[in-house]
Amino acid sequence: MAGSEGYDVVVVGGGGAGLAAAVSACEAGASVLVAEAGAQVGGSTALSGGAFLAAGTAVQKAAGCEGDSAAEFYDYFLAVNRWDIEPSIVRRYCDEGAAAVQWLTELGVEFPPGEIARGELERIPRLHRAAGGGAGIVAGLRSACNRVGVDFALGTRVTELVERDGVVVGVRAGDDELAAGSVILTTGGFANNHELVAEHIPSARAVLDGLRSPAPGTNLGDGLRMGLAVGAATAGTDRAQVLLSAGLTSDIEPVLPGWLICVDATGRRFVDETAHYHVMNPLTLEHGGTTWAIFDENACQEARGSGSRFGAGMWTHEVLSHAAAGGQIPTAPDIPTLATRLGLPAAVLQTTIDRYNADCAAGQDTLFFKDAARMVPCATAPFYGVPLRPTIMPVTGFGLRIDSDTRVLRAADNRPLTGLYAAGEVVGRRIFSGGAMIAAGVIFGRHAGRVAAADH
Repeated sequence: MAGSEGYDVVVVGGGGAGLAAAVSACEAGASVLVAEAGAQVGGSTALSGGAFLAAGTAVQKAAGCEGDSAAEFYDYFLAVNRWDIEPSIVRRYCDEGAAAVQWLTELGVEFPPGEIARGELERIPRLHRAAGGGAGIVAGLRSACNRVGVDFALGTRVTELVERDGVVVGVRAGDDELAAGSVILTTGGFANNHELVAEHIPSARAVLDGLRSPAPGTNLGDGLRMGLAVGAATAGTDRAQVLLSAGLTSDIEPVLPGWLICVDATGRRFVDETAHYHVMNPLTLEHGGTTWAIFDENACQEARGSGSRFGAGMWTHEVLSHAAAGGQIPTAPDIPTLATRLGLPAAVLQTTIDRYNADCAAGQDTLFFKDAARMVPCATAPFYGVPLRPTIMPVTGFGLRIDSDTRVLRAADNRPLTGLYAAGEVVGRRIFSGGAMIAAGVIFGRHAGRVAAADH
C-alpha cells in the first residue's frame, strides 16, 4: 500500500459506497486511499442496473412528477417495513437522497427523466435509472476520484484493522500496515462465503449448495469479520434478499413473466405471478420454499424474445426448449402426468389449471386479479413445470450496526468505535425496496466520507 506516512481516511472496498466515501472525504479536505481487493473498482454497483430510489429530486420534477418529499418517502418506508426499521437511519436516507442524486449528476452521472419509474407501490415514481446502469454510476464516481486526488491500492485485500486503546488507527494488508486517521469499511456482503451465510442467514441453509450471488467473487465478508474482531455490534440476522431461480441460466430474473401459473406443493396458486420479488420470494418461503411454474407448448413457442409479452431473460423459447430437451424441465402430455412427475397432487393441479383457463376465457383472474392482458391459457400439450427456488442472493442483509452518522457501534456498550465507519452492504440493514440498495450505498458512503474526514 502506498503512502507509508498514512492517510487521513482509508476506505476499504471500491464499490459504489466506497467510491462515494472517497470522493466525499477528499472534497472535505482529507487525504484518501481506497484499498480494493479486486483488480478494478466498481463492486456490486457496477454489476447492477443502476436503480436509485430517492424522493423530491430535480429529475422527478423534470419528468413532471411534482409534489414528492423526503417526509412522505420516510412515511412510506415506515409503512412498508411495518416500523421494523432504524428510524434515524431511514430518515438520513430519505432526507439526503435528492442531494445525492444531484451530487452524482454534477459528477457526470445521467438520470434521464424519461426513465423514472415506480420501484414498488409508491404513490409517485421515485426509481431513478442511471444511464449506463450501475456501471454509469461507478464511471462518474471513478472520474471524480481522479479529479479530487484519491489514491488507489488495487489488488490489495485488507486483512485486519489496527486498534490501539480502543481506537481504530489503521489497517493491515498481509505484512503491510498503514496508519489512518479514520477507516471506512465498504467491503460489500458475504454471499460468496457460504460458511458465513449458514451462520447468519438460517433460512438459506436448505439451499446452500445451489446458492449463487451476482456479487463479485471478492465479496467474502472481510469487513464483517474485521469489524467483529474489534468488537463491533451487528444487525440484520436472516434479513437477506433472495430471488427465485430455476438454475437454467446465469441471468437474474427478479420478476416473472405474467403468462406463468405458479403453484405451491399443494398444487394451488398462491400469488399473482406478476407480483414484485419482495412479495414473491417471502411468499415462496412461506409456502414451502419451492414454486412450480406451469405453462404449455403454446406459451413456450411464443416466448421467442424479450420484445414480446412472452419472453424475458431465461423465459424464452430457446432456453426453455433446450432445457426441456436436456431433461432439465419436466414435461408431460397432460396435466395429471405432469403433476405426478413434479410430485404434486394431480386432481388439485388439474382443478387449478381448469379454473385459470376459465378465467383467461372470461378475461378476469377471479382469485388474484392479475392483469388479464398478461394471462395466457395453459391448454396445449406438452405441458411444462419449472421448479423455482430462492437460490440467488444479491444482498446478504446481515452486517455491522451503525448509527445515523455511519459510525460503527460496539457490541459491549452500543457506543461508537472511535475511528471506524461503514456504508453499503457491509452494514446490517432492514430496508428492502426496489432501488434502495444502490442508493443507500451512495448516500451513506457520501455521508461517511464527510464525517470521517471531519473526525480524523
